Amino acid sequence: MKKGFKVAVAGFMAACSLGSFGACGEQTITVGYTDYAPMNYENEAGELVGFDTELAKEVFSDLGYKVRFKLIDWPNRYTELDGGTIDCVWNGFTANCADDDGTQRADKVDFTYYYMTNAQCILRLNTTADVANKTAFVGTSIAYEASSAAESFVKDITGANLKAVTSQMDAVKEVNAGTAQYAVVDLLLAKSLAGQGNFANIVINQGIQIDAEYYAIGFKKGSALTAKVNEKLVEYAGNGKLADLAEEYGLSNQVILDYTDQIK
Repeated sequence: MKKGFKVAVAGFMAACSLGSFGACGEQTITVGYTDYAPMNYENEAGELVGFDTELAKEVFSDLGYKVRFKLIDWPNRYTELDGGTIDCVWNGFTANCADDDGTQRADKVDFTYYYMTNAQCILRLNTTADVANKTAFVGTSIAYEASSAAESFVKDITGANLKAVTSQMDAVKEVNAGTAQYAVVDLLLAKSLAGQGNFANIVINQGIQIDAEYYAIGFKKGSALTAKVNEKLVEYAGNGKLADLAEEYGLSNQVILDYTDQIK
């Protein structure tokens, strides 16, 4: 009996080894995110919505998990992931770049397949001069999210006041308030805000083209969930779920629906 009990317990623990679990073995995945429309943001009713939010719910539900979302400070994402306070970063996480320390992000986390294309862009007020190259930033102030892909873009700009802030939304708000002349943010965020509502006076600077980026979901190194989520991305690309969700959030031109060249 004791031996059988030990085997049963071992089996239970193995089954619950991915994510946290409750008293009845109910497994919960904690998704780390920041406020970033159209990927993860609150609607007018105060509900967390967005492309990444809805996709995470769908994927983990199909995999048999409950999902909770934890708002994090972007610079702390690796600490949160390694410490187990979150199970993944699903928040427009650019995978094909290095961090400010020179280490490729793919060396720090396990990334899923790329599922979305993106690029950095520059926001400004419609009364602020357009910039055509980095030297044009001399004497200006630029807001950007600390430890983000934007930081890689601004780090070699000289003669400008570089203002690191907590989130991309904070960078946009700096421009809107006139406390920074420019903000470097993800193009997807910029398109969802520029010229809209409270940001009616903000426009996307057209003078500088920045290399394309790719979003992926980040898991702790060695996580078995990476492969499971990859399977779901391929499945959803085939059955139309990804395309439908992308259309809902205006991302049809950015979503990746063919994973042939990523499957190893």
